[in-house]
Amino acid sequence: MEDIPEREGAAESGAAAQNGTADVRRREEQEWTDRGNEAARAGDYEQAVAAFERAVAANPDSARSRYNLALAQQYLGDRELAIAGYRRAIDLDPGLIEAYVNLGHLYSELGLYEEAIETFQQALEIDPENDELYVSLGDAYRLQNLYQDAVQAYRQALILNPDHPLASANLRDVRGRINDQLRRLMAQEAEIDENPADPARYGELASIYLDMRRYDEALSVANQMLALAPDDRAAYDVLAQVYEQMGERDQAAQTYERIVGLAPEDATAWERLAYWRSLQGQTEAALQAYRRALELDPQLQSARFGLAETCMEAERYEEAASAYQELIAAADNLQEEELAAAYAGLADAYNALGRYEEAIATASDLLRRFEDDAEGYYQLATAYDALGRYQEAIENYENAIESDPLNADYYNDLADTYREVKRYNEAVEMARQAIALDPSLVLAYETLAQIYQEMGRPDEAREILAQASELRQASEAL
Repeated sequence: MEDIPEREGAAESGAAAQNGTADVRRREEQEWTDRGNEAARAGDYEQAVAAFERAVAANPDSARSRYNLALAQQYLGDRELAIAGYRRAIDLDPGLIEAYVNLGHLYSELGLYEEAIETFQQALEIDPENDELYVSLGDAYRLQNLYQDAVQAYRQALILNPDHPLASANLRDVRGRINDQLRRLMAQEAEIDENPADPARYGELASIYLDMRRYDEALSVANQMLALAPDDRAAYDVLAQVYEQMGERDQAAQTYERIVGLAPEDATAWERLAYWRSLQGQTEAALQAYRRALELDPQLQSARFGLAETCMEAERYEEAASAYQELIAAADNLQEEELAAAYAGLADAYNALGRYEEAIATASDLLRRFEDDAEGYYQLATAYDALGRYQEAIENYENAIESDPLNADYYNDLADTYREVKRYNEAVEMARQAIALDPSLVLAYETLAQIYQEMGRPDEAREILAQASELRQASEAL
């Protein structure tokens, strides 16, 4: 088991060297770091966590202490807390390569493969000669079935270290998987050759191409099916599947429009049309399609959720509340997590309507049914916050974060509440954690700027607002 590294001494600026308080805090940090390392070497990670928490409290700006704490939490199995810690350590020290490595592996363990790939790529920008990082990147690609990308990563690892056994073994494994796909592909091509006029045989071929992430070929096959049978529903189903996997919202919506024209009684097709219309920003069309799906199948609860969520986005909160109430009334037809989501959605709608006491009652019902539900705590906190009951809001925001440590919105809203009660240092910490978890969350930058402004730190406020402006302009350009 890896030993938690001791904090490396950072170069001190002249101002810091003259600051007696800073010297005391650094000594305190090192003392608790030493205790944490001693506990970790003894396998007592609960004590290690406690010690490293004290080290972080002594020096909140120490990336190494936050890394140590996250590593101890990882050993305890608190993976989401560890992820939040590693993200904050990287925020403080973007060059802390160990944090990227552990963070990437944790993302993979949780099935967050896209986040793992991004993290390993960021690490390789810092350390491009690290063969282990290329192996880790290759593994993340392989788990996503991105086999050609995995091949390139494993090859790069072997260029850097020709004797790397894992890179060689994993490369052979990926080659085997690619060969299996090619065998399936050739077998299906042979099936088509036996009767190329049969459009049904092309659907499986398109599916194989989608598995291989060869979207152009899959699209070409779908169009071949349409050429053979222009009014065949099955051909449009394949085309919709291709566009959905490609994330082409306009083409997906257009295809589902064609499908409901061919099969106007298909509730699921109306639901998919509604989904893609909502992604296009065509709110009214999406709502109409969701309503049509529910007319055809009142038990299609996924469509009712879609209707409620689209109403929330369109600020039609009364209609959203009604939809969530109908979902709760149909509790016997819902899975537990769906029922919890319905209660949370209803509380959210009540909060948006300013009906805070009803939001509190609904969120409390949710927490009685589903203990420690993060959204239940969050909706409670939101209601208490709006009523000016800040201590209760803070307690519930903290509970929400404990239940879901990776939700940046929770940290941001807690930061804003800390600001309201002038607990500025804690407010800064929460806003910084929100940004570390989601660097694209513009609202968190604005919250942090407001905190700095109230603290009498206008230069830092302006710097943060400039970052927020850049992010907003980049988002609008997409």
